[in-house]
Amino acid sequence: MKLFFGILFFLTFSVKSFAQLLNDPESKQLIIKGLDKLYNYELKEADSYFHAVKAKYPKHPVTPLLGALQVQWQHLPIEQNPKALAQYLALLEKCQLSAESLLQDPTKKAEAIFFLVASHGYIALVLNYKKEQVKAANESRKAYGYLKDGRQYIEKNPEFLFTSGLYNFYRIQYPETHPIAKPAMIFFENGNKKLGLQQLEQAVQKSVFSRIEASFYLMNIFLKYESNYSKALIYSNWLHERYPNNLVYTMRHTESLIMNGKIDEALPLIQQLKRTNDKVYLLAGNLFEGLVNEKFRKNDKAAADLYVNVLKMQPNERYTNDYFAMAYAGLARISIRSGNTKRAEELYRRCLEYAEYNSTKNEANNFLK
Repeated sequence: MKLFFGILFFLTFSVKSFAQLLNDPESKQLIIKGLDKLYNYELKEADSYFHAVKAKYPKHPVTPLLGALQVQWQHLPIEQNPKALAQYLALLEKCQLSAESLLQDPTKKAEAIFFLVASHGYIALVLNYKKEQVKAANESRKAYGYLKDGRQYIEKNPEFLFTSGLYNFYRIQYPETHPIAKPAMIFFENGNKKLGLQQLEQAVQKSVFSRIEASFYLMNIFLKYESNYSKALIYSNWLHERYPNNLVYTMRHTESLIMNGKIDEALPLIQQLKRTNDKVYLLAGNLFEGLVNEKFRKNDKAAADLYVNVLKMQPNERYTNDYFAMAYAGLARISIRSGNTKRAEELYRRCLEYAEYNSTKNEANNFLK
């Protein structure tokens, strides 16, 4: 079921173009402007746009869903803040209740379905990261049921290219990355990675609400699974230029720059990440600086110190597990160069406990053969 947590988490951005909102261009523009401000961490400005929509649709599921989005972005990662998490879950449950009432009206079925997919999906993802797997799987199954019901609307709106693309890609990719999940996949319809990438790229070009998330997912896919760093940079550069205050985007853009050898551009962003008090970005900044020292400055001593700094921190499963793995891999490479192959073997085995990046896994597995 974990396959769908990542997919369902971002469905929110494709639900806002139906029914009432579809025929309300003023509110659609307010939401678009509010999301732009929210993505860029201009939280007060975002709230001013969302407030107008909430006032116009007080009983509509869009109101609690926008509220949940605001809480989520203010408290990343949300599952590590109990007070904010309680508020977040309460808003999503309110969204579900409002959406369920819409199901009674045949003219609003599509709208209801997608708000239900979004709210169940958000809850499933956060429960997954809280290690409440049984509850998460139950929410995921509910969301998947609504997702199947909504496929009849795919041809009517380009926003659905995003959800369809994610499903098609990750339906194949997830069991490749997590072989233990393969038996569970028989319960879900097959996917197509090539088609999924095409649909995500079309979503960037054609969609309104989901183009940002489609860009973010494409960037991650090209970094993590396809090792196509030049393509990753196209999307990371666009996101960083548009939302310079969003440190999640800054972090991924810095990684893309390093993977493309653009060190001069990466260095100030590394320092920006290291100046934060947030452990997610501090860990990433140390890892990136380690990579620069190892791969470009050929300074193994400085690189090793930075990798050790990374491993002194606690990785965040949502954002930095792979950076933790990269630190182990970096120390393994340094150990090989110093002639300590036994230590390198130990480090690569630890690396594989965290790694999902194909490049990192292949490096470790090739050495351990």
